[in-house]
Amino acid sequence: MNNGWFADKYAVDLGYNQFSGSELWHWPYDAPLSIDLSKPDPNPPRPLLSDHPELVDQYFSQIHGIDVVRIWVFERLEGIRFDASNRIVGIDSDLLNNALAILNSANAHGVKVYFCLFDSWVVKYQPPQGLPSSRIIHYDAWNAAIRNIMKSIVENPSDFISRVLQPFVNAIASHPAVYAIDVMNEPEGMTENIPPIASDSSMRNYISQCCSVIRPRLKASVGCMRISTAKSYSNLPIDFCDFHSYLEVVGLDPYRQNSYNNKPCVIGECGYPGDRPVAVRSANEVQNAKDYVTLAYDKGYSGCLIWNGFTSDANRTAAEQWSKQFASNNNQVRPAPAMTFWEWLLSLFGIT
Repeated sequence: MNNGWFADKYAVDLGYNQFSGSELWHWPYDAPLSIDLSKPDPNPPRPLLSDHPELVDQYFSQIHGIDVVRIWVFERLEGIRFDASNRIVGIDSDLLNNALAILNSANAHGVKVYFCLFDSWVVKYQPPQGLPSSRIIHYDAWNAAIRNIMKSIVENPSDFISRVLQPFVNAIASHPAVYAIDVMNEPEGMTENIPPIASDSSMRNYISQCCSVIRPRLKASVGCMRISTAKSYSNLPIDFCDFHSYLEVVGLDPYRQNSYNNKPCVIGECGYPGDRPVAVRSANEVQNAKDYVTLAYDKGYSGCLIWNGFTSDANRTAAEQWSKQFASNNNQVRPAPAMTFWEWLLSLFGIT
């Protein structure tokens, strides 16, 4: 399942975030801001887990019995240290300590952790509802800074890899609770932006460079928004493919290994279509989650991770309880099925 951050504290749960944007909500709203939001915050807010370490065990106690959980790490640049020129200089020690605490608790509860490094959608221009109009100019500067840093990381990943990713991998590589590392959540958010924030070739290079550090000590993948992207990226040095599906479950295509360069594929996120009315979603999302997982296995996928975005706590709990029962029935992540004779024959003619 996906339960990407703790207590809904996106981008401020594991580590210090010098681009948290918290100053946007400084009260009173007509007061001038004390910092330039286009530059790193010299006094960022304390990470949630540093002040409330008990939340880690509470988290894993609730999902005990799940096989794999996907947790996000550097979303919106959390845990990355910058100098005054917005250049990456290192990784936050609190983030490393909290990541290890997460893995220790996961291991104690029999859960594997699928870490996701970045969220491409942080580049999107979307002023939050309720932000006073007088603060939009500050939001603009903050958003532009994040967008430019993310663009720089993808186009020139050497500083991120040597100063952040390598220390992160070194800290967790020997831990038995690590499932894999997803190097970018939905890269389409950057490559298909209008105009694009990064080119497809730059994203491919970023993925390849990250994988060269992660592998062979750990497994690596990239969680794609679309099945077509997952197929396209399957020729990169990843260990398995990953795409996200929020369509009607009956439309899920069967897995064909020759479409993925003979690599296994997981559905890294799935859920009931978000554009449906709330009442319709609430009535159907639990059954839809069950159908996605069972059908994904029947159609040859190696795993399926439900997105924890249910309309109510009751629906979330029902889906989690069913997922635990499903996992306990020896339905853990499976290897990719062998190519059939007909798939092999068609592949000779370039037909997938």
